[in-house]
Amino acid sequence: MITAVRSMFSTPSYNTADTPTTDVPKAGAPTEKEPPKANPEPSGPRTLPTGGSMGRDEFLKMLVAQLKNQDPLNPMDGKDMAAQLAQFSTVEQLIAMNKSMDETKAAQAAMTDAITSLEEAQNERADELAQLIEGQMAMATVGKVGVTPGNNAFVDKDGNGEILIDTAGRSGTGRIVMTNDKGETVGMALVGDIQAGQHSFKLADYSWDPPLKPGSYTYKFQVAKDGGPWSDTTTYTAGRITGMRYQDGNPILTIGDKVQVPMSRLTQIRA
Repeated sequence: MITAVRSMFSTPSYNTADTPTTDVPKAGAPTEKEPPKANPEPSGPRTLPTGGSMGRDEFLKMLVAQLKNQDPLNPMDGKDMAAQLAQFSTVEQLIAMNKSMDETKAAQAAMTDAITSLEEAQNERADELAQLIEGQMAMATVGKVGVTPGNNAFVDKDGNGEILIDTAGRSGTGRIVMTNDKGETVGMALVGDIQAGQHSFKLADYSWDPPLKPGSYTYKFQVAKDGGPWSDTTTYTAGRITGMRYQDGNPILTIGDKVQVPMSRLTQIRA
């Protein structure tokens, strides 16, 4: 009986030829364990805020999500909750401050634009007023004698005319040289002793041979010291203002019959 039982356990009664065998580690040999596997990655892509700063709504959503997903066995500390609420309040204050600053900047920009527009309008009005005043002054000069830098002389039908010169620091004997519109010398007169400074001369007070005809001339006034060489002096055009016109908004005066000068170039106005 015992021999039959041993025979039954020593010889298996089923076929093990097709059953894969597994290597059994030997006694004392270390066993290899498989490394732990991490949780699978989420199927969808992770998204991050794209804005440059977190707004109030984003902060509130984040706080609610944190409360909903906290560990029930290890809830959030009340101090942490108070700190986050304080951060939320700070965020709101910063948002309000930024909004107020933006509104202030916009108001300042609008005020600057208004001031600039006002200055431009005032400048335009000032220019218009200046042109109006200058035009009225120019009209008031018509019929008077105007003086401007130049060397023109005007002689009327009675031989009357006037020249104005400045010898600067020179003195001595003076002379007037008259030239016609062709550049020909048509008259010369000695003036006598001339002192330094500005002087005016009536052409009718001197003898001209031949007499000066009515019309326009150019002239030179020269001074010689003790028989030395003649030297030119600074000359001016003095004549009756006979008309006025506008050019580019500026008054242009006519002296005599053809000399055109801007009113701003007048150095004197005489009755």
